Amino acid sequence: MTISKRTGLAGFFIAVCFTLSSCGSSSTSVTATDLDSSSTEDGSSAQNDADTENQSGSDSDSTVTTNSTDTTDTTDTSGSSDTPADDTPADVVAIDSTSGIDLSGGDDDSPTATESASLVGPFVKDTTRSAGPPSTPSGLTALMTSYDWVEFSWIPSTDDQSVEEYEIYRDGQLISSIRGDTGNPFNDGNWITTSFMDCNYTRSAACVTLQPADGASYSYSVVAIDNEGMRSAASAPAVFTLEERTSQSVDLTGYSEVFSEEFNGSVLDRSLWKTSLPWGPDTTINRELQYYVNTFGSNPAAYDPFTFTGETLKITGINTPSDIPASSVNNKAYLSGVISTSDNFAMTYGYVEMSARVASGEGLLSTFYLFNQDFEGNSPEIDILEYQGSTTNKTYHTYHYYDSNRARDARGDKHSTPTMETVLTEDMSQAFHTYGVMWEEGLVVWYIDGQEVRRITGPRVSDEPMNIILQQVIGSEWIGSPTAASLPAVFEIDYVRVWQR
Repeated sequence: MTISKRTGLAGFFIAVCFTLSSCGSSSTSVTATDLDSSSTEDGSSAQNDADTENQSGSDSDSTVTTNSTDTTDTTDTSGSSDTPADDTPADVVAIDSTSGIDLSGGDDDSPTATESASLVGPFVKDTTRSAGPPSTPSGLTALMTSYDWVEFSWIPSTDDQSVEEYEIYRDGQLISSIRGDTGNPFNDGNWITTSFMDCNYTRSAACVTLQPADGASYSYSVVAIDNEGMRSAASAPAVFTLEERTSQSVDLTGYSEVFSEEFNGSVLDRSLWKTSLPWGPDTTINRELQYYVNTFGSNPAAYDPFTFTGETLKITGINTPSDIPASSVNNKAYLSGVISTSDNFAMTYGYVEMSARVASGEGLLSTFYLFNQDFEGNSPEIDILEYQGSTTNKTYHTYHYYDSNRARDARGDKHSTPTMETVLTEDMSQAFHTYGVMWEEGLVVWYIDGQEVRRITGPRVSDEPMNIILQQVIGSEWIGSPTAASLPAVFEIDYVRVWQR
């Protein structure tokens, strides 16, 4: 699948076009009577982003199963997960990466014509338009697709007054509606960007019964409703096919190793790693409880979380010692470590893999992810691994990006996949395992021990360069606080390697 580059002037003219009635869809008054709007007993929409969160379902295969997660994925407003892109300070100053290639020239944050059109807002008000129902929604476009969900968007409708609601139909059945007045940030985000995910099981309780089937094809339509209750005709149906679940092994034929850190020495290699995040150790994100000791800083705290065995690196989290002034560690109760290739190595496309033994215990999170440090373009992040030490046979995987819609955030509106859960047959903290991701044009595939566990495809897979980050989180809103038995927490890494074509 080809990644479209930002439409530039073409996108601008598309957006301008959709502010004029002559460019809008037909205003013919047609009621969507052929669509079943009674998917629930009370006739209301069955699936809605304002539903309760954290409902789980189950999928399975032979030795590894990927389930609908019972955790909260990351969002701008909730601070309920543990990946840095979510609560990144808005005033962070970008520092250019020294490697990696931005294939879009730094401007790949609105790749589809449909999304460019939606930059005008959730609808177009055209007072020269005659009274009647809104124009028909059009241009349904799949943004990302996985085994059991798809995210798509459409071109906003035009009305002489205002559009108040969009109804989403799957195979003729009403499955959700989106509005801008619910007070729910996820529903509001869909409204602003005229987009929808079927089915976001991290956010919607309805997914328990409405989850799409792996590899199935579905026909989607959208109906616009204006402030007078008049309904547009249903959009032309768009058929989206979900990805087939597989257990394929990673194939590196044609790839060459371009980065290798074996951690065989006695100290961290300054030419490869930094020991802080781009926003520094004194900024708290995701309501985390630890302080990351910047051992490469000018005046680090008197604790080194990094130790070497001769074959591995151990990142160890502890209670803050009483002899370390609280003010010197941002008054945090725990100390831990993070390593990042920020400014030293960035990659665009390829396969990255870590061999590690993750930390177990309440209130612990071992993480390994790719992150765009420059906060430009669509500011992507691929969470290769999030491992909660309290659920020892589960791992979590997520992809985040920002679009061009600046209505709520200077970086655009944030989109995240569901927090995809993988259930394994063993306690992953008891031995070393490999965790990897294959990232190519329009494709992200997650692997554990060389076996595929998750996959997404689509034009919203980024081509912005990303850095490699590993960290041991201690306490957050998502994972809770550690117990005495959780500490010291040891995240032990054997190697980090990257291959590219």
